[in-house]
Amino acid sequence: MSSTVISELIRLDELPWEPFGGQTKDVFRKSLSARLFPSGFRATLTMVKPGGEFLEHVDPYNHIFYVLEGEGEAMLDGQIISLKKGISLTVLAGRRHGYRNPTGTDLFFITLNIPERKEGK
Repeated sequence: MSSTVISELIRLDELPWEPFGGQTKDVFRKSLSARLFPSGFRATLTMVKPGGEFLEHVDPYNHIFYVLEGEGEAMLDGQIISLKKGISLTVLAGRRHGYRNPTGTDLFFITLNIPERKEGK
């Protein structure tokens, strides 16, 4: 009989929220993996408090944002996109983007940072 080994288990409810830092106001995160991936891939649970904001910026990697709870707005190349539960937004590397929570309740989403694949790899 073989046993199943869980290589990594994180109890998010036991982890503190970390301030995102940088050009953010009231944006916090919890990593969904203790492992650092050589590719640069990263997955986080993100919380944006009411009035919180991540100023517009450009990243050298792709993002996927999936909204779990709450409502907010994403800014993508000058366009405002409404965010609400069940919405998934892909932002390609090099595109100007940001997000904010103009509501009175917390906004929660999963953020995937996905580096561009280099030629020949």
